Amino acid sequence: MTMDQAHIREVLTGVFARQDLEEVCKRRDVGGVIRILNKYGITQGQIAGLTGIAQGRISEYKTGKRFATAKSTFESIADGLGMPAHLRRSLGLAPGGSDDARRVGDGLQIPTDTFDLQLLAEAIGKRGEALKRRELLRMVAQLGATTTLAQSEAWEKISFALTKPSALDEAIVREMEARSAGFHRLEEMLPANAIFKGLAAHLREVGTILNGTTSDPKDDLRRRLMVVASESSVLAGWIASDLGSPPTARNFYDTAEKAAREANDLGIIACAYGYRSYIPSSKANHGRARALLASALDLLPKSASPGTTSWLAARHAEESAALGDKENAYRSWAEAQEAFEIADPDEDRVWTRFLDQDRFDAFRIATFSQIGQLSEAEEVARAVISRLPEVDRKRAGIILGDIAMAHIAHGSANEAARAAREGLAVVRETESVIWLPRFEILAKALERWRVQQPVRLFLEDIIMTKRQFSASRQ
Repeated sequence: MTMDQAHIREVLTGVFARQDLEEVCKRRDVGGVIRILNKYGITQGQIAGLTGIAQGRISEYKTGKRFATAKSTFESIADGLGMPAHLRRSLGLAPGGSDDARRVGDGLQIPTDTFDLQLLAEAIGKRGEALKRRELLRMVAQLGATTTLAQSEAWEKISFALTKPSALDEAIVREMEARSAGFHRLEEMLPANAIFKGLAAHLREVGTILNGTTSDPKDDLRRRLMVVASESSVLAGWIASDLGSPPTARNFYDTAEKAAREANDLGIIACAYGYRSYIPSSKANHGRARALLASALDLLPKSASPGTTSWLAARHAEESAALGDKENAYRSWAEAQEAFEIADPDEDRVWTRFLDQDRFDAFRIATFSQIGQLSEAEEVARAVISRLPEVDRKRAGIILGDIAMAHIAHGSANEAARAAREGLAVVRETESVIWLPRFEILAKALERWRVQQPVRLFLEDIIMTKRQFSASRQ
């Protein structure tokens, strides 16, 4: 007897609650999904009709003649079947479906139009304070109603500045400063590729306006706009790293340094070195990473913001710990702690406003777990994860990776694999390619325990995740 659509949806709802379906989704085994659906009466033809995938291809997936690797295939399965957020995450997808907006977390849709993103970033930057999830939802909801008018007004101002460089005024510079600050805020909450186009368009506008002016040490408006260019380029470099393109990241960091030198802002150059240190660190080249951080700390003027000093010193401690240099790790951590105690994220430079107590504790976890204070590191880690908001999933992935490293140091392979697997799921969900090498290092360390089920499942997940990211870049 043929099922009607209502009955199909009822069956799917029941199947979606099953643990075995979640397990095959975590393995990104489309064939396994199809076999479970068939078991409960959903035919291959019905699956094809719901997902838009040819029935012959559905059959190949079921029998194992073909394996799904493309992100578009997983999206077709999840969107067509109407999978809930937890199964979408298991497949390595964003919690919501694909449409004209990017869904991030339950109910949060971020526009993908470049102007809308610029407008949202500018509005966030003008607030001048941290943004909570509820407030971001409200701002996104209001965006559609104001876009047309705001786009007209903004384009008139920018167009005037482009055609008449002498028209560069305080209002234009303030808007660009707010937009740059807003993009730094958005980076903390959204996957990299959700905001990169908007940031790139912002940089093009800033660059074009700067090209219409001449270098003049007495021109404060140009100097401030040059700071905007360098701060935005630093962020673009970080996002390029997050998207898995170190060469592009290095180009942006070089641009940021050149602009910062004209603006005579050594703090931004130090920031660029700090962000740049993550590239060798992800390849376990901790010596090179620490050298970059040492250069960054040397560059900082005495008047540097405490937040920047605290961040760079904490990173230096982290890399020193990775090198087994306990003396320098303790010394740098003491410097980081002293600066953090007087830092105020809301009053700091845009690139260190992320450094709240949770993020600072994440550095503590990474540092102390590597210098032998594992009990303290794990205690702090549990406390941080328990208070993380839903939108801050990137940070949870990093912390879980650090916990896994600590468990390996303890010799607890199964506990390490469980933490690593949970962290890897977050990496897939947030599409944070930059952290994948950390989990690959974990996989190598756990390889000798592969006969144990938790370890084997993690090793399968790492292979699947690498395929996902490889397919998404094609």
